[in-house]
Amino acid sequence: MEEMNLNEEMAVHCGKVTDSMETLETLCCEEAEKLLATLDVPEGGKVEVPFWTEDFPELIAVGKFSRDKSGKVIYELDFSESTL
Repeated sequence: MEEMNLNEEMAVHCGKVTDSMETLETLCCEEAEKLLATLDVPEGGKVEVPFWTEDFPELIAVGKFSRDKSGKVIYELDFSESTL
């Protein structure tokens, strides 16, 4: 699968470093849902978007957006790269 990395161009900022991980996960999911409507993912491609805290920049997760077999844009949030 071809990968398009837009880390330099696109990022999501939500929550604070003092928020619980549960809260941050919820906020990231809400923001990812919003991105689904606006993000242009090429057929057979993948777009990665970093999710950062708003106050002191800490990486919460990386959103991996792609298209399923029906052409619908889907996402997965990878919290394993978090710096919190």
